[in-house]
Amino acid sequence: MMFWSCGGKVDVALLADDILEVTEKQEFHDLLSSLRQYKEIFKKYSYSAKIDSDAVRAHGKAMVDFTKNLLGRKQAAISADLKWIHYSFVAITGVFFFLMVFFFKLQVRNVLNRLAFVQKATRDVITDKFTPIVDNAKKKDEVSELILAFNKMITELDARKEQLVQSRKLAAIGTFSSGIAHELNNPLNNISLSADMLREEYSSLPESEAMEIIGDIIAQTERASLVVRNLLDFSREKAPSSAPLNIKEVVDNTHKLIANQLMISAIWFENYIHDNLPPIMGDMQKLQQVFINLFVNSIQAMPQGGLIYVDAQVVPEGYLRIIVNDTGPGIPPDIIGHIFDPFYTTKEVGAGTGLGLSIVYGIIKKHGGYIEVKSTLNVGTTFSIYLPIVGNEITAQAG
Repeated sequence: MMFWSCGGKVDVALLADDILEVTEKQEFHDLLSSLRQYKEIFKKYSYSAKIDSDAVRAHGKAMVDFTKNLLGRKQAAISADLKWIHYSFVAITGVFFFLMVFFFKLQVRNVLNRLAFVQKATRDVITDKFTPIVDNAKKKDEVSELILAFNKMITELDARKEQLVQSRKLAAIGTFSSGIAHELNNPLNNISLSADMLREEYSSLPESEAMEIIGDIIAQTERASLVVRNLLDFSREKAPSSAPLNIKEVVDNTHKLIANQLMISAIWFENYIHDNLPPIMGDMQKLQQVFINLFVNSIQAMPQGGLIYVDAQVVPEGYLRIIVNDTGPGIPPDIIGHIFDPFYTTKEVGAGTGLGLSIVYGIIKKHGGYIEVKSTLNVGTTFSIYLPIVGNEITAQAG
């Protein structure tokens, strides 16, 4: 069966599948029947020169109606397909958009959570409770690099801080070196005199006197050795340690290092700390550094001489309060709020680094304590160091 058009003829069978997609099978058979009858009419016309016009109109109308109906259905199908495509596009775009927002939100939350660790670590640095940040991200990104750099920076700062503490120790030793020299010179002089006497009079000395002189030499040697040992214990760099300490012993050991410097500077030292106070947990060397810095500051503040006295008492909050007081000129009110700031100093250029009291502050804070200062001009200055008593360290640090 053929359709005729201006471009030629088209076999209806070739279009059957397309037509049946939008019409009923019976309607398609009716169309084919009308086409056959329409063709028969024109065959008869060519033989007999007669044509049945009514039949032509009837079959033509049937085919036109079918075609219009077919076109309407096809347009409706196309319109439905277009709507489906439109809605599908909108739906896919919407789903894609929400997925993008969802994954973006996840990424932002991931970044913010990791940055929150950095923020917390920054606060921990301030309170000396920092532990390296662990980055669990599967894929390394800029935040990973930031965390790595932050950890490295804090490690470097800790190393530099230890170097500063060590350099401050050496600076303190330099400050009271004349006192150390004096303390070493006395036993060395005694050893020299005793040895000379023993050498010159050995043959005439009774054995008992010779043994007494030898005993004096040994005693003076031990005295000098003790000075050197205390100095080495204080100055050498060692890994931080913590153990129960008697605060009186800490202060006494520190006093031995500067005893002669105090005498040379005409400064009287009084220690009122009792032996029976409860122990504190700490590092002997670090706490000696605290008291050395405070004592050296007092010595430098009293070039004409004066008094330093030390006392300690238990306070209700579970701390041991150690008081270091001097009779120096005092600290002006506009300066006292800055004395623990790093590199802040009121001394002349080259006379001080401004690190002494900042180091004191850091060491006390690492021990779970805190420090206060009160001063009155032309009367003196009092530093109060609060250290947690053994058994109260966790409570004190949490507070």
